Amino acid sequence: MPETNIPIPALPRTPGQQRDWREPAGSSLALLLCEAARAREGVLVAVTQDNRAARTLEDDLAFFAGELPVLHFPDWETLPYDLFSPHPDIVSQRVAAMYRLPSTRRGVLVEPVSS
Repeated sequence: MPETNIPIPALPRTPGQQRDWREPAGSSLALLLCEAARAREGVLVAVTQDNRAARTLEDDLAFFAGELPVLHFPDWETLPYDLFSPHPDIVSQRVAAMYRLPSTRRGVLVEPVSS
């Protein structure tokens, strides 16, 4: 893996530990996440404010990720008291992300905070 001169903010050192990154300008957050995911083993979880922000981040990650897997865990887009089920595409995307997680050695999982 080639060395980069991109300073990566602090990463968690122990399982369960969290780090809060303030959002850098433009697509640089996606670049930092990709570099951080390459620098350590495991899946980096990026929590966004909503589905729209998650999709935007995924598009940016796709540019920088290369072979690095980018997984999406979408929000249900339904409320607990709704009388209808989530769209089948949403269910499929969530199942696909959960299926790929155990075999993903390095990557980024993007999910909205409401998930």
